[in-house]
Amino acid sequence: MARPLKIKKVSPLDRADETAVRILRARLKEFYLHWPDPELTATPQQIHNLRISGKRLRYSAESLREFYPDQLALMIDLLKRSQDLLGEIQDCMTQRTMIEEDLKRLKKRNDESKDIPVLEKIIAVYDQRHSLLFTQFREIWRGMTIDEFRDSLKKMISRTISRETKSDDGLLYLINPS
Repeated sequence: MARPLKIKKVSPLDRADETAVRILRARLKEFYLHWPDPELTATPQQIHNLRISGKRLRYSAESLREFYPDQLALMIDLLKRSQDLLGEIQDCMTQRTMIEEDLKRLKKRNDESKDIPVLEKIIAVYDQRHSLLFTQFREIWRGMTIDEFRDSLKKMISRTISRETKSDDGLLYLINPS
């Protein structure tokens, strides 16, 4: 499983907006480590790690949204779509494996069952579905790995936006003071 990168140089005395930047930078770096070149074939482990890191990045971005009003929406939407596709790919692989095990058991018993051709057809359907989903994901991933896109994400998460907020005690505070 993909281990999260540690968030370095964070202290309880740090401003919240500075900590938000450090967290998102680390999560973004971690996300791109797993499959840096979409033109190369990714291993199932790389895809799994990318999916887990994408979840971490998305959840961090969602929880730190208040520091980035309206700035993280595109990234969060892309991460959601990617996670959906990667989840469906994982489901296809899991279901295919289970059916393949059933098929092997039937063949091992020299069973002349009518189920064998049906199971083989289901496996082929899962293979087609997997291929289609992976192609869709790879297109999104290609776009997300373009240098200009990555640079824009880095710049975006490096700048938080100041705004006033009212606390539970009724006082106004400035988030991300300059």
